Amino acid sequence: MFDIVTVGSATKDVFLFTKQASLKFGINSHFLELPLDRKLNVDTKMEFTGGSATNTAATFSNFGKNVAVISKIGNDSNGDFILSDLKARKINTDFLIRAEGETPFSTIIVSKMNKAIILVYRGVENTLTFDELRDDFSAKWMLIGPLAGDSFSLLKSLLSFCEERDIKVALNLGASELSLGIKKLGSIMKNVEVISMNSLEAREFVGLSNDIRNILELKKKAKIAIITKGAEGSIVADSDRIYYAQALKANQINYIGAGDAYLSGFVTALMDGKDIKEAINLAAHNSAAVVQKYGAKSGLLSKYPDTMIKIKEVEYKKQ
Repeated sequence: MFDIVTVGSATKDVFLFTKQASLKFGINSHFLELPLDRKLNVDTKMEFTGGSATNTAATFSNFGKNVAVISKIGNDSNGDFILSDLKARKINTDFLIRAEGETPFSTIIVSKMNKAIILVYRGVENTLTFDELRDDFSAKWMLIGPLAGDSFSLLKSLLSFCEERDIKVALNLGASELSLGIKKLGSIMKNVEVISMNSLEAREFVGLSNDIRNILELKKKAKIAIITKGAEGSIVADSDRIYYAQALKANQINYIGAGDAYLSGFVTALMDGKDIKEAINLAAHNSAAVVQKYGAKSGLLSKYPDTMIKIKEVEYKKQ
């Protein structure tokens, strides 16, 4: 039996650093500006594995969990790169689907101010269906990350599978699922132990502008709801309490993988029988460690932190 199986994307991430990309400020957003019709020098290149399924699996493996990845990659060199990295991290790859076509990859353009643009190519990930997945395994947990292709159908089947097998679910929705909204997607959200998203995603998914109201709506669909707020920390709700956690001060140079690090750290602590505050603490430290290094796995922790962040606990009335 696996302690946990992670489902979602597996990518190769290529970071390209160029001093010729500059930050441009806008009214509602910021942009990277690149000069047209000329060659731009790449000062440094770095390559890593990425994607929600492999990022979260890396945390679990670091903490000694028996973890497998379910994802779809191509029969190409990028697929070989991912497979080699997972095996080196002692992550089970028996359920990784390899198909004709191209492995998903991301190209991240990083400016001299450490601001980045991510260009994502989904490749064969867009064709993943539930029928392709092997079901000859048992697991205590399944972490389902953002899904591509017909994500609604795939998510519905995965949740039904977990309900039938008595597998606890941690859920991190992607853009296509979030766009469906809580009214439609909520109807299939069964057996969800933990749901996690950032503040902007929660506002899109639930449709309210207030984080507290949003997390209470999310709490109706899961035993534990999480809203991460970047430098402002995080909010977690369980059966009768809301926890307000501060963010750790960190020299942030990267944001890729921060959400995966938070959720996988949180679930790791739950698997180890820790309480909510200890789970939040590991999640916050794991996320803070990741943003200080390039690559979604480079800073991941392998032991519990020695220090505890400030967490305020408030009771609320069940709705």
